[in-house]
Amino acid sequence: MKMQHYNRIKSYFQRKGKQLIKPVAISLAICLFLWKLHCLLFKLENVICISITGRLANAMFQEAFVFTFAKNKGKPMVVFSSENPLTDIFTLEGLNWKYDSTHLCRCYPKYFDRWDCAFDDQYEKLQLSSKDTVQVFGYFQSWKYLKGYEREIKKLFTFQPSIRQRADKQLRGIIKSFQDKGVTKKTVLVGVHIRRGDYVTEKTFVNFGYNVATETYIHNAVKYFQDRYPDVLFIVCGNDLPWAREVMQKYERTYFVEGNSPSQDMALLTGTHHTLMTVGTFGWWIGWLTNGTTVYYKHTYREGTDFMMEFNGGITDHFPPHWVGLD
Repeated sequence: MKMQHYNRIKSYFQRKGKQLIKPVAISLAICLFLWKLHCLLFKLENVICISITGRLANAMFQEAFVFTFAKNKGKPMVVFSSENPLTDIFTLEGLNWKYDSTHLCRCYPKYFDRWDCAFDDQYEKLQLSSKDTVQVFGYFQSWKYLKGYEREIKKLFTFQPSIRQRADKQLRGIIKSFQDKGVTKKTVLVGVHIRRGDYVTEKTFVNFGYNVATETYIHNAVKYFQDRYPDVLFIVCGNDLPWAREVMQKYERTYFVEGNSPSQDMALLTGTHHTLMTVGTFGWWIGWLTNGTTVYYKHTYREGTDFMMEFNGGITDHFPPHWVGLD
């Protein structure tokens, strides 16, 4: 009986499927025609389109790239994602942008970056007229895209007053809590960001080739700062604080931050003097915005993996040349 029931259901859907092929094809043809008509009737001239996607740090790379690219091409930018996730975090001062509520951006040519973590010169070479509109897609995770616009991008990524004020208050509280250990306003503050989490637990990331920093690296990086600044305090944020505590608990002047949102962590650590990052774009932006000495784990990918290919042969396009890479 079960087999007969199954065969009847299968036969029904086979008949219905054949009957639906023609009307579905007609519907798709009509939709395509209407979309082409939409693109012909309405124009979006002389803009750069981008969809801001991903979490905080990835969105920052996209925002920074399209800002510099649009500036270089003399065009305003249009965001055609449903919203810009950075507006509640940063002031975005100097950003000439608007939303594409009519989805016209999708009518224009698309340019994808060839490597997520390296510089792609196709954008530099791209010749556009005063009327041309294009879409750009990618992660654009290279310091070279920001070159020449550092001051403007720092203004762009000025934290909203409420976030900055809370971070400053938190920083003052941390310094005060270490007064009995000799910490003062003159103490050198090093912001530490530990990135592990899904890089360790998710097979997708592991198989793709993501690395995480080792315990040895943390000790080498701590020593790097201690050798240069005898009066130093480490302030630690990240997504694996139990591991961070286990590794860094022997350093008396270390404060572990809990309970913050990602934007609050970033605001806090950019209020320090220098940066000890491990891997990942979140730590990258902390180092870039802090603008002190940034130490990073130089084995950010595993050799021979797909993730390695995103760096186009090395890490020099991804990490600024004055940053310090350690084992």
